[in-house]
Amino acid sequence: MHTLEERSRCALGARAIAGVLVLTALTLAGCGGSGVTTVPHIEFKSTAVKESKIAALYTCDGRNIPPPVEWGSVPAGVKALALFVVGYTPDPTTHNTKVSVDWAVAGLNPALHSLAGGKKLPSGAFMGLDTNGKQGYSICPKRGVHTQYQFELYGLPASVEVQPGFPGLEVISALSAPSRSSGERAYGAFVANYKR
Repeated sequence: MHTLEERSRCALGARAIAGVLVLTALTLAGCGGSGVTTVPHIEFKSTAVKESKIAALYTCDGRNIPPPVEWGSVPAGVKALALFVVGYTPDPTTHNTKVSVDWAVAGLNPALHSLAGGKKLPSGAFMGLDTNGKQGYSICPKRGVHTQYQFELYGLPASVEVQPGFPGLEVISALSAPSRSSGERAYGAFVANYKR
């Protein structure tokens, strides 16, 4: 039986049928898929997100800087963390959902348990490429379009290496490929909605 949060992730993935990351979200949440082990959960949240809405300060209508985030304990075998912001934007003409990576960070020390808001990353952390091939953070949907952003945190075992400048979409897809064993992996997520 899935928790309410897992069912929410399943529903989100079911709506986002146009993107590569759909299988990603469904696999990690344990939404079906016989023989796939559910990945251990990491508590993950932000004080900048209230009732699933992100404060304008952290969008292009404000300072367009990453919000503060914090996470709970991770399994002992996790050697590093990777953080992604995945955008789900509905396309009214096709009734599909466009999936984008709007921030990609890896090399986070799991002992930290938080990142302060702003663009400075802690020692050892580095950025990957967003969907547009750029390094950086940006939440800036088109005016009048409601976009749902999912902040995702992955716990990585020592066997997974991510290099600076990594392609965010490819790495997040690989990290969430079906696995027969949860092993040292872990996952946490929260949703932040925004409409300009």
